[in-house]
Amino acid sequence: MNVCSVLKWCVVTWCAALLFFSVANTQAEPTELRIMTFNIWLGGELVNFGKVVEAIEKSNADIVGLQEATGNTRRLADELGWYANERLQIISRFPLIDPPGADGYYIFAGINPGEVVAVANVHLPSDPYGPYLVRDGSTLEEVLENEQATRMPMLEPVLTRLTELSEAGMPILLTGDFNSPSHLDWTEALAETRAEVKYPVEWPVTVAVEEAGFIDTYRAAHPDPVAEPGVTWTYGYPYPRLEPNEVIDRIDLVFATKDVEVLKSEIVGPKGSPNADVEIEPFPSDHRAVVSTIRVTPALPPLFVAVDKRRVEKGEPIVVRYHAPNGEDSDRIVLVKAEGDAVNEALMSLPPYEADFFGAVTFGSGTLGPGSYDVVLLSKNVEEASRSSFWIVDANVTPSVVTDKASYSKGETITVSWENAPAHRWDWLGIYAVSDADLYNYLGFLYTNASVSGSATFDSNVLGEAMLPPGEYEVRLMLDDGYQVLSSSQFSVEP
Repeated sequence: MNVCSVLKWCVVTWCAALLFFSVANTQAEPTELRIMTFNIWLGGELVNFGKVVEAIEKSNADIVGLQEATGNTRRLADELGWYANERLQIISRFPLIDPPGADGYYIFAGINPGEVVAVANVHLPSDPYGPYLVRDGSTLEEVLENEQATRMPMLEPVLTRLTELSEAGMPILLTGDFNSPSHLDWTEALAETRAEVKYPVEWPVTVAVEEAGFIDTYRAAHPDPVAEPGVTWTYGYPYPRLEPNEVIDRIDLVFATKDVEVLKSEIVGPKGSPNADVEIEPFPSDHRAVVSTIRVTPALPPLFVAVDKRRVEKGEPIVVRYHAPNGEDSDRIVLVKAEGDAVNEALMSLPPYEADFFGAVTFGSGTLGPGSYDVVLLSKNVEEASRSSFWIVDANVTPSVVTDKASYSKGETITVSWENAPAHRWDWLGIYAVSDADLYNYLGFLYTNASVSGSATFDSNVLGEAMLPPGEYEVRLMLDDGYQVLSSSQFSVEP
């Protein structure tokens, strides 16, 4: 498919999406859902993985946005008998759909056939942490500048995409460890009761989310931050052990668009911790979780075809979910090489099966070689309605990472390529001094954007104006918001 065809397809697909979103789904009834955000602390392994499962079960959550899953998203979903989207670290009782065009910013949860809500999940950078700056004497101006430099660049593209989606009529749930307090909490009233709140702060992260049309579900249910602070990080581990001079705050948040009714919001945490509504002993994380009960009317999604897994090991099934335009025999779901011609170069083809044109088909991958593929939904007029990409990799293949050069001049841009990555949303590349065993001590990082293979550039925007000083370095491919090294490659910077 040439560039013009790609652009035409993108325009047609997006226009179709707007059309479908703008038409009210008169069959959908309001539904109660329980939405949870849960930073499970480096994969949930530091205490007891079974307690992570217990906390979710006891909370009676329906959809959970995880942070720090470090490759355990699907494992946790399997323990619960749920669905998983590793790209966004979201698990759910309901089927999860990663539609083309979402680009890792959101997914759909299929509440009923033909009825979905959008779900997004974020984990914003932690350092430098704003409340620590306040504690250590920074001015309000310095604190706000830090927020604009650290967390806002990660949040703004997410809000841009979610705002477009909301304006088209889709209800959205947004979970996350925002690593920022709320402007609804750091008020004059709270400053009078908590020593660490030295002055009120209009924290830019939560102001931006609110201005994008979202409701803070916990604060909607508990409007007084003095009476019910809702602290999530940190009462220490094990509770109530805290480091000297630690700052506690509410940074794990569940937001919903204003078309959603908030019924209640609860804290899931250690037994005996303040305001804990659901208690687990021992609690498996240094973050308390939040679970909010809402009433929402699901929406009709656009036409789509979407693979369940973007990285498929050779021999695994390829599950493809769809919303087809009609039920006629001439509708087809075809599998082609990436950028292939869906009409003339189909490797496999199946019709949509399910009633009402919402369902799933399954292809086999045993005859497909490693590489990039697309599944394409064709209408009865043999026009593309939707296209979704995925990768086939050999079973048990090892990820690899490499720089484009073995040696760079000081100040030169460094291009890094990777192959066979797990394709999680928060797989990342870190640059380290070659002799540094401290995995926290990265000099710069970039995310792989949930791709199995690709490349990224470390320039002054990532490494700072000074770039790297002369020396020996190593780029490491890291797993899913954690510190497991999947592959590494050395390079040098010359004077």
